[in-house]
Amino acid sequence: MRTVLKWVMVMGMGALMAPPLWAQTSLAQAQYQYTIPEGTEFKLVLHTEINSKRSRKGDVVICTLLDPVYVEDRLVLPRGIRVYGHITEIHPARRRGKGGFVYVEFDSLELPSGQKVALMGSLTEVFSSVGKSGSKVGPEGNLRGGSANRKEQLALFAAPTAAGAVGGVGPGIAAAAGGLAAALLLPHGKQAKLLAGSLIGMRLDQDLTITLPPPKHPLRY
Repeated sequence: MRTVLKWVMVMGMGALMAPPLWAQTSLAQAQYQYTIPEGTEFKLVLHTEINSKRSRKGDVVICTLLDPVYVEDRLVLPRGIRVYGHITEIHPARRRGKGGFVYVEFDSLELPSGQKVALMGSLTEVFSSVGKSGSKVGPEGNLRGGSANRKEQLALFAAPTAAGAVGGVGPGIAAAAGGLAAALLLPHGKQAKLLAGSLIGMRLDQDLTITLPPPKHPLRY
């Protein structure tokens, strides 16, 4: 009887000392969580055209990852996974040579398992653009179209002189008339645009944690 009672007491103490089941599950999951730190930059291939004239706020932007990402020698993000974003702000090109601009925010990626993981990322660079659009990323992370070229800008200053010479009016009236003519005739700036196939950069704006299944061949110590 004493032996049975002692065995029961030992088993009871073991149960009290063992971590609860939820804690064991959380510990197992934590062993296969990998964190990619804020500030990490990725190269992406763009699969959605972006155009400050035709795109709309809220449009989805689809890209794929160009280079695989490893953390602690474990492949965390394989090449070719999809990265999603959306357009948060857009302004088409305007007269007086002002180029258009587009803000893109990256918000999620899709793992090979089909699981979607939320992220926060911003546009950093245009490495190469299909069709040589000339659009660049501004200091605030927005895609910007170019301004009117030098010859078009000079037309703005030549217009008042030309108006005075042709009309034979006073310099003040000529300047006003020329300025109006320049505003009406000077072409728009260039649209901010990137065609599908362009190579762009994305930076993580906060840490990204990925949970993966246990490796098929666990590391040996």
